[in-house]
Amino acid sequence: MDWILGIALLAGFGPALLMMDWVLKNYTYPRVENPFFKDSTLFGMLVVGVIEGAVIFFAIIMFNILESSFSILFMVIIALIQLMAMVVVMNLRRFRGKSDSIFYGYSLGLGMAAGMAAGFTYRMCGLVLLKEAEVSIDYTALVIYVVLMSFSMILILGACGTNVGEGIARHLPMQFVLQGAVPLVAYDMLFAAMWSSTGIIYYVLLIAMLLLGAFYFRRCLFVNLPNIIREVLKMNGEKRDDIPKSD
Repeated sequence: MDWILGIALLAGFGPALLMMDWVLKNYTYPRVENPFFKDSTLFGMLVVGVIEGAVIFFAIIMFNILESSFSILFMVIIALIQLMAMVVVMNLRRFRGKSDSIFYGYSLGLGMAAGMAAGFTYRMCGLVLLKEAEVSIDYTALVIYVVLMSFSMILILGACGTNVGEGIARHLPMQFVLQGAVPLVAYDMLFAAMWSSTGIIYYVLLIAMLLLGAFYFRRCLFVNLPNIIREVLKMNGEKRDDIPKSD
């Protein structure tokens, strides 16, 4: 059980920390003299996101949502719950109208993804304990599932968290929640379909989840983010010359 927990934590938090460093290194010291966010708040939001993600995971398992005949419909509702959970945390006075809220939304989304990815990895890896019941386990499929599921979840929820953060920064939270709802609903529907699939369809859906997450992540974090920061700063009468360029 200990090694399963270790794999689950690695699968959940490894990609999250990797993506956090990859994106945010361009917005903090030493790349820029004055960081665009506070590290303490950033990691605080990551922890809050992990808690939210774990709660949502346990709710999905407790109510057997993925085993239900209406799993796709229920996962649409889960997608909306994920977004609203982010809004509830981000919609505090201290975050409204500030450019750094975009980064805190990103960190919150990464944390939520890490909590959920760790949970689903633990559940799937737990299948190896069924050896005594003579259940055949496809280790290749298990490894592929863990890697693709974890990275795809990190990508999609990190991007959606950025959407929520932008909405809070612009004082338009619900407008940007709706923007994030489209890809997240699509992702969660694919996830529900993948859960009950076998054979080649299983792998096709996993790859589709990863591609959807990668596309939306790149759009939010590398194409749009610099312009968003610039616009929010301008809205507040501020200006910085060290904002990274868009891809």
